[in-house]
Order: sequence, then structure tokens, then C-alpha cells
Amino acid sequence: MTENEIKVLMKKYLNGTITKEEESLLEAFDHKLLSENHRDIFKNPKHKQQLYQKLAKGIEGSRRKNPMYKWTGIAASIIIAIGLGNFGFNHYSHEQDIVQPTVLLTKTTEWGQKLNLVLADGTEVYLNSGSTIKFPQRFDGNSREVELEGEAFFNVAENPNKPFIIKSGEVETTVLGTSFNVNTYSDSQHVAVTVATGKVKVASLASEIFLLPNEQGVFDKESKSISKERIDIASFLNWKDGIIHFEDAELSQVLQTLERWYGVSFLVDNENIGDCHITATYDNERLDAILESIVYAKKGIQYQFLDNHKIQLMGRCTD
Repeated sequence: MTENEIKVLMKKYLNGTITKEEESLLEAFDHKLLSENHRDIFKNPKHKQQLYQKLAKGIEGSRRKNPMYKWTGIAASIIIAIGLGNFGFNHYSHEQDIVQPTVLLTKTTEWGQKLNLVLADGTEVYLNSGSTIKFPQRFDGNSREVELEGEAFFNVAENPNKPFIIKSGEVETTVLGTSFNVNTYSDSQHVAVTVATGKVKVASLASEIFLLPNEQGVFDKESKSISKERIDIASFLNWKDGIIHFEDAELSQVLQTLERWYGVSFLVDNENIGDCHITATYDNERLDAILESIVYAKKGIQYQFLDNHKIQLMGRCTD
């Protein structure tokens, strides 16, 4: 029978005009439908009981309206099988579950800001400066997906049945429950995933790798390749605790980090200044204290604070 024919028979059944022959057809269809689709209709015994309870309310209401109405198992089982009201019967429309759409949330940090948040599944996220994360208010379906631009550390709540996926442009990072760092700033040529605990899969359209603790995977945006190496995890996670560490870093790299960390911009009157090398660790230090330590170590450099969060850097590097 077609869906339209079933609708016609159901309406006849509900208003009491159905013939014996038509009722037999409906009963045969009813039995066949439930036999073939039982697993798809009912998620579990509890779900089955809940659906029958909902129909019982509708059936009882119709009985009160029409005491002469004769009910069998046909209406109940077919309406359950089709999905509680997909045929458009007013008897049950008020009993249908309303599925609310998932709300997509966005959190952004300006340069110089950081943010800690907990997602609906209990996953902890530490969002670094100048970063944006998009995530659903609740995780439906078979996976937990978020989008990241910038840098964040994830401590993922374990769920073997629902993998956690971070989308970063062309790269997807997939885990079940672990902790790791993702660096995917748009002005960088690379996407770096650094693992603290557990196991992480990093994949692009062309390839994929698996990372273990103290390993880092780097995706090159130009070559589309992914490489892997052993690293000292602590140096990549210091930012979570307010620690900045430079190990023989060029001053140009140092200035870029300070811009992101403190929300400032540097103006350099001598491009050669960027060739200086800095080795230092700063633990929740003020920016002026860091600059003072740099000019103390590099005698040929001076700085001056300007308006609008700008800093002028002057002089020459004398390594």
C-alpha cells in the first residue's frame, strides 16, 4: 500500500467508516510493518513503553469524545511505527516530542586575553590570546566536533563511543579522551598539535599520523604534508600557566609572542634588531619588566611606549 492509501484507511478507521475488508488490510500492513522495523522504531524497552504511554493518553481522550469508538491495536502500533504523528492526525500532535535545534556558540579572546571554559561533555578548554573556538551547546550525534582558530589546550572528557574532533582549517584532530595543545593561528604557515597524555590522530585530506605523549605533529599549509617529532611538552604548555619561555629565540619571534601575549604592537626602526637571540623565562611578568630585562641583556637596544598600545624599539643588536 502507498502512504496515501494508508492515510485514507487510517482516517476511515478513526471516524468509524472503515469496512471489514479494509480493516483486514490495515491489520495485515500493521503486523508486517512492525515485524520489519521493530529495531528502528524502538531504541530500547523503556523507549517502547514511553511511546505506548503517550498513545494511551490520546486513545483515552478519543474514547471520552466518542464512547462508541472501537479501538484495537492497529492505530497504536501504526502511529508508533511511522513516528507518532507523521500522518498528521490531530489526536497525537500535542504529544509529540519537540527536538530543539542545537545552538552553536562562539568564544573569542582578544590579544592579551585568555579564557578557560568547560564544554557540555566536561571537556576543559584553555583558549590562548587572539583565538576563536566554535562549539555546540550540547553534543548530539556520534561525535563531538568543535572548530578552532588560534591556540588552545584541550583536556578532553573520555567517551569511547563519541570521538572528540577539532577542525582547524585543513586539519582534523581526533581523540577519545586525552590532553593536548593545538596551535593554528591564521598568520602561521603551520598547524601544530602537541600531545600531553593519551593518543591523538592528526589528519589532512592527503595523510594522517598518530601522536603519543611528548610528540608533536606539524601540518605545513604550503606542502600539505604532516611531520612528527619528539619534543619537551612543558615548553609548549607553559602559556597555560602564564609562563613565557624563549630558548635561543630570535628577537623578531620574541616580539611577535609579546604582541599576542600583551595585546600590543612593536614598531622597529632597524630591521637588524630582529636578528638578536634571547634565552629567558618570564613567569607572569609585566610587559615593562620583560622589556627592561631585554634591554639590560642587549645593551644596544632601547624602547619607548607610544599611544594606542604601540611600542617603539630602537638601536642595534649587539649579541
